[in-house]
Amino acid sequence: MALYINGRPVNPIVTFLAGAAVIACMIGLGILLLPIIGGLFVIALIAVVCIALYGAWCRWRYGDPFAQMQKKAEAMMRREEQAEAADEPREERRGGDLKPGTARTGIRRTTTVEDAVVVEEIRRKDI
Repeated sequence: MALYINGRPVNPIVTFLAGAAVIACMIGLGILLLPIIGGLFVIALIAVVCIALYGAWCRWRYGDPFAQMQKKAEAMMRREEQAEAADEPREERRGGDLKPGTARTGIRRTTTVEDAVVVEEIRRKDI
């Protein structure tokens, strides 16, 4: 027996069977796609294992990357210290009034002219 909704006949048994068929198709499609989903999972697992093996090989071949970075950083610090030690006399000539370790925001230069006023100029760095 048909029900009339908005002027159209609607059979509740047919509506229920159509809904059940749609749900059954979704479940069947999911069951059929399980091998594909499993295959994609296996491929992803193989990719992760390959990346791990490549990382182990690189570590065996080239050594510990963290130790290499630490050696490079220490070498850079030594070069900077040597460069600072070589530049110390120039620093004293330019402006000995700056304390070592203080941050500079500009270049300070004091110019003294005979029989004139002492001029202090601070040139700011434009960022």
